[in-house]
Amino acid sequence: MLAFIAVLAALCGGTARAARIDPIGTWGCVVYGHPDLGDQRMLFHFAAGGAARIARVDDEKTGPWSALTGWFLDGAQFEFSDPQTGRQFNADLRRTTLGGSWRTFANVGGWWCSALDSAETPQQMAPQRQPLPPLVPVRTAIPYYPVQAVRLAKQGHAVTCFFVDSQGVIQQPELIELSDEIFRDPVLSALERSRYKGWEDTATLRPGCRTYTFKLDQIVNLAVED
Repeated sequence: MLAFIAVLAALCGGTARAARIDPIGTWGCVVYGHPDLGDQRMLFHFAAGGAARIARVDDEKTGPWSALTGWFLDGAQFEFSDPQTGRQFNADLRRTTLGGSWRTFANVGGWWCSALDSAETPQQMAPQRQPLPPLVPVRTAIPYYPVQAVRLAKQGHAVTCFFVDSQGVIQQPELIELSDEIFRDPVLSALERSRYKGWEDTATLRPGCRTYTFKLDQIVNLAVED
């Protein structure tokens, strides 16, 4: 019986390991939550030996690669730091996509990524190449303010990250932060009604994030719905 339990535990452990994200490779990411900088587009590259690099995307140009601190694993927790900004990044590799939170002495935020071509290495990618073009909104729907939230005088916020396909349709939205469940459906409904400008590469999903704030003193600018 003990032998059977040991085998079962080994099988379950192998399944859990197989379900984890493999961070090795190059990722196109959105880093969000900074009060002054807003959403930033970046590339991360993680090598098998523990080295990590970052390239910042600005004005539709990709800057040169610069070194991050080496990444390390603590169980399923993936961690590294950016010495230039002081951000400490972490991610739980048991999630469905690579991403997590970052913090500095004064601020906290998050990051969300989609995998780029794993055959490309930092040395092969030209510094001015644009592998992560900006997402261009075509229709940005505003969430409804739930009537029940108005009656209860509830305010709140939500941070959601998602992928956008080549038709400009939002896919796989995930609520990273949600102050109250009462705002979940309005946020998801707004994402479903929003669209971005499409592009030709039908195999590419681009990451995006969006922050919503629900304030009662701004309700005149929002629709109210049961």
